[in-house]
Amino acid sequence: MDRLAGEIGMLTERTITLVSELPSYAAVPVSNLEASGRRNLDAAVETLRSGVAPTQDDLAPAAEITVRERASQGVPIEDMMRAYRCNIGVIHDRFVELAEEGGVPSRLVLLGAQLLWALSDAFTTRVALEYQNLGIDNALREAHRRSELLHALLSGTLETAGLTSSCGFYGLDTASCYHAVRAHVGGEDVEPVRRALERLGSTPARRALVGMIGGHCAGIVARRPAPLDGVVVGIGDAVPLADMATSFATASRVLEAARRLDRTGVFGIEDLSWRLAAVHEPQVGELLVRRYLAPLREEGEFGRLLKETVRAYLAHGQSIARTADALVVHVNTLRYRLRKFEELTGRSLTAIDTLVELAWVLETVPASDDHDDSE
Repeated sequence: MDRLAGEIGMLTERTITLVSELPSYAAVPVSNLEASGRRNLDAAVETLRSGVAPTQDDLAPAAEITVRERASQGVPIEDMMRAYRCNIGVIHDRFVELAEEGGVPSRLVLLGAQLLWALSDAFTTRVALEYQNLGIDNALREAHRRSELLHALLSGTLETAGLTSSCGFYGLDTASCYHAVRAHVGGEDVEPVRRALERLGSTPARRALVGMIGGHCAGIVARRPAPLDGVVVGIGDAVPLADMATSFATASRVLEAARRLDRTGVFGIEDLSWRLAAVHEPQVGELLVRRYLAPLREEGEFGRLLKETVRAYLAHGQSIARTADALVVHVNTLRYRLRKFEELTGRSLTAIDTLVELAWVLETVPASDDHDDSE
């Protein structure tokens, strides 16, 4: 064992020759390979001396050093394992050579070989685990860094001096304009939505950046993303990165309004228009419910029929013919229903105020909340 331990230079040289065939190891300094070779040889000699194969936990410190060092040098996991097996193979072959020269019984040589391969299996298994842990750690750090930058951008607290460097790291163009977005996801798994918004909000020339802020997906996009099933997204105006806080404030208000309206899709202020103001005036909504929906509620099923008739009448531009066609009723039946609505509410359907108020209450009061309960 002492003779094997003393041949670190020769064993390392042989290993480097074999590992040089792996392109990913071209950037690994020889000093790093020598240090790894020393750790591996020490573990091999200790295993042979003790006659007991180490556990994965025993090898955790060395595996962590190897994985973090090689990963930082751009070496993929499969090449890490190939290089380690090359090194253990060199140590194994030299062990067999020395054992034969010393007349060691074949039974002990076989036992030593088995111990070295058990060491190899335990180490490579631990390397795979450490690599997985490193990936998780890196992903968490990246998510935290992303969220910190987005929070600073969207809250307007990012200093001008740090704008170029911080945004440049993520490929954001400080000379371009972006939209702020904020999305509500109904399910628990928000990562697919985050990735989708980032992909759909990017262009070939400008990428988007989306993260998690306050329980919502939020970020900046270069273009309006396509709708996602079951997801409601508020989007602000396109502004320079330094003014992103104003765009985010708009996106947040639009998101809140769209949720109150029970909408799904992607909405900007231009899509909701007056509805954005309407949903933030609950007292006006309550007044209009009393004025228009309460009298209909007292009529039971007939009242519900009148409400849907008026809704169709507004949707078809107050056209008697088109509304009758849509409802599949005779025009006289439609006129009767509209007249009954006017009688019950005391409001004229030819008055602009009535039309505005009806659009307000029918649009902003969800069907489940308009007190249209069954009798």
